[in-house]
Amino acid sequence: MNNINLNKTISLILVLFTTALFSLSALAEEVPTSEQMTDDHAQKIFDLAMEERDSGKVYDAIEKFEYILSRRPSLNRARLELAVSYHRASKYDEALREFQTVLDDPETPEKVRLAILAYLGQLTSDEVKPQSEHSFSYYTKVGALYNSNINFAPIRGAASDTASPGLDTFLSASHRYADNKPFETAGAATNFEWQSQISWTGNNYTKNSDFSLNIISASTGPAFISVGRWRGVISLQVDQTFFGSSTLGTFISLNPLLTFDLGDYQGITLELSYTDNNFVRPEDEGRDGNSILAGAAYSTLFDGANNGLELGFRLTDQTADDEEFGYESGEIYIGGFVTFAKAHNVYLNLNFEQYEYNAADTLASNPPTIRDEIESRYVLGYNLDFNEGFLQGWTLNTQLSYTRNNSNVEFYNYERKIIAINLARYFI
Repeated sequence: MNNINLNKTISLILVLFTTALFSLSALAEEVPTSEQMTDDHAQKIFDLAMEERDSGKVYDAIEKFEYILSRRPSLNRARLELAVSYHRASKYDEALREFQTVLDDPETPEKVRLAILAYLGQLTSDEVKPQSEHSFSYYTKVGALYNSNINFAPIRGAASDTASPGLDTFLSASHRYADNKPFETAGAATNFEWQSQISWTGNNYTKNSDFSLNIISASTGPAFISVGRWRGVISLQVDQTFFGSSTLGTFISLNPLLTFDLGDYQGITLELSYTDNNFVRPEDEGRDGNSILAGAAYSTLFDGANNGLELGFRLTDQTADDEEFGYESGEIYIGGFVTFAKAHNVYLNLNFEQYEYNAADTLASNPPTIRDEIESRYVLGYNLDFNEGFLQGWTLNTQLSYTRNNSNVEFYNYERKIIAINLARYFI
């Protein structure tokens, strides 16, 4: 039995037996005093403490259990839940002390003793874990694609009307440092991590390599996780981008991200990004500037996390030394996936983004016209997870995407169809 199931089983045993055998009224044996709380008062505080612990506010729960025991020290039901709360806060010595107090009580039933002893096995195992740990993971994706229009989207240039097959690759190596001892934030236990990654993304075309795009990225930054409540990440990222045989530019971004757990597999994510754009090619002179992106999304999972849905929006303000390359945009997106036969899932993503440029275009419009355009993207994909055979652990992904850009300047209208198939796998 794994640790999660063991914890659930033991917790259930503790609840059942302590509820039946250690009721608040039965253990109220002290001589009443003016400071002793009533059974009803103790029960209300106890219920509130349990609610707070279940919501992740383990430190607030500890305070309430300690308060109950300061008035009613013989309430072993509260003492057991205090011990569990100490364990979740990684206060192993305190948890062991409270469990031992209940074990030393001659009135403790034998079945409760056995449940406590089983729980102590997990507590001891967690206690000997290192204060911190390092872990590495790797991801690889290799496949082929066919692009009906290989114009260079990142600078939002004109369509080249050139089709080509190509090699689609993504390789990454990630490092995670985790502090196994949580700290308190607003009454809840919060874990600290430091996450870093280096990756290479490549779309290399066989028919016209001048349109190949390769990106080397490196990112690093802290992460804070309050289990069952929220998760925050601040990532500093550097992208070195190559277009054909030349360097396109260097892009440095700071990317805070905050996700709130709403329970029942639901969450709200807030994102913010600041990017400094530094182009290299002479023809991109005037594009240097920065961009600020802000967005929010709602996501939910259904049917035991087998199906999912996400919808959100993003707002972007892109500045440039030459204002005709600067713009403001608004994007809305929706995506979902459905899993069937355990190893198969189908997904669909829809994106719609409107661009309003800051100044009239002088490259392709006569008379010069301020560009106003809407880009629509539709992606339909299928994944197959291999659970046996020589491809065990790999995922086969096939994807069909269609992009259309509608601009008030004819030169910037285009359509693009991409068919891709690849194999991907995580290595831990």
